[in-house]
Amino acid sequence: MRAAMLLLIAAALFALELKYEFVTADSSAVSSPSSLEQEIYRHLSEQSREFTVTYTGGQSALSGQMPQIIQAAMAKDDYIAYIVDSYQYSIQSWSQRAKIKMVIEYRESIEQTAYVDARVATVLAEIIEPGMNAHQKVKAIHDWIVLNVAYDESLQSYTAYEALSNGQAVCQGYSLLAYKLLRAADVPNRIVEGTVDTGNHAWNLVNVNGAWYHLDTTWDDPVPDRPGEVSYAYYLKTDAAMRRDHGWTRSYPAATTTYADTLAQLQTNDAERGAFYETLERDLGLHWLKSEHIATDPDTLTGRIRDAIAQGEHSFKVRYLRGDQLKADIDQAMRAAGGVASYELSYQDYGDDGSILLDVTFTMHP
Repeated sequence: MRAAMLLLIAAALFALELKYEFVTADSSAVSSPSSLEQEIYRHLSEQSREFTVTYTGGQSALSGQMPQIIQAAMAKDDYIAYIVDSYQYSIQSWSQRAKIKMVIEYRESIEQTAYVDARVATVLAEIIEPGMNAHQKVKAIHDWIVLNVAYDESLQSYTAYEALSNGQAVCQGYSLLAYKLLRAADVPNRIVEGTVDTGNHAWNLVNVNGAWYHLDTTWDDPVPDRPGEVSYAYYLKTDAAMRRDHGWTRSYPAATTTYADTLAQLQTNDAERGAFYETLERDLGLHWLKSEHIATDPDTLTGRIRDAIAQGEHSFKVRYLRGDQLKADIDQAMRAAGGVASYELSYQDYGDDGSILLDVTFTMHP
C-alpha cells in the first residue's frame, strides 16, 4: 500500500520581540506590509538562509502581522512553499523602526534547485514538440513523471531533486516535479495539500485553457513500480470525482469541468489533433461513456454476442450498466444468442454508477 507522506511546512515561529533605543544600518528597508512581503519573497526565491530587513511602517502591529506576511510571501510560489522545511524570526524594535531577522531551513539546496531547473529544461526539450497545445503538454508531462519516477516506499525522498537524481520520491516530490515541469511548459498549476485514507497527501491542480482539473501523478504510478505502466485514474479530475478518496480544507480554484466533455468539444473543434484526442480518450477510458461501447440490458448483450459471432470472433468487451444483475443477465444473453457452448468473463467497476467493464470470451458448439 502506498503510504501518504507530506512534510508540511514546519513554521517554527520563534517570534522574539526585543525593544532597543538605537539606530543601525541594514541591507534592506521597507515601509509597508506589502513591501515586506515582497522582500521576504525575494529572499525565499534566492533561498537565502539568513537575512535581515528593516521595517519602518509602524512596528506596533508588526508582531501580529508577521505570520500572515510570511505565509503570503510563500504563497507566491508553491515550489518555494514546499521546499521550506522550517523558519524562525525575531523582531528588534526601537523608535519607529523594527529589524526583522529570519533564519530559514530548506529541504533542497539552491544548487539542487538549479539541477532541477536544468533537468526540467532537458526533459521538456525531449517531450514537448513545437505546436503542442496545453492538453498535449499535460499528457506528455504526466506520462514522463509516471514512467521515470518510482514511489519511495522507504518514505525518505520529498523533493523534486530526489525524484530526478534518485528516480524516487513520495507524493511531495511528485507534485513538486509536476509543478516545475508544467510551469516551465507554460501550464499554470498549483500544489494541493490534502489528506487520503493513509494520511497527508499532495497533488496538483492544473489550468488547461482556463479550466482547472486535479492531477495526481503519485496515484497514477503503480506501487510497487511497474516499468512502462501508466494509470490515468487521477488524470484531470473534477472536485467531485477527486473527493471520493481525496480531501482538502484549504481554498483552491474550483475544478468543475468534466474532462470527458472537454475532450468531446476538442474532437469537434480541433480536427487537426483528432488522432491525439481519440488516443487520449481511450487511454483515459472515456470511450466507455459512448453508446457504441455500452450494453444496457440482456437484449443488448445478446446483440453483442451475435455481432462477435458474425465477425468470426469469440470475445468482446463492453461497459454493462446493470453490474448488479450480471450473472442472471449474461446467462440469459448467452442462451438467447444460440450455439454458445461455454463462456468465461471478467469485470471491474467503472465509476460509481453501478456499471462495470465486462470482458467476455466464449466458445461455440461444433
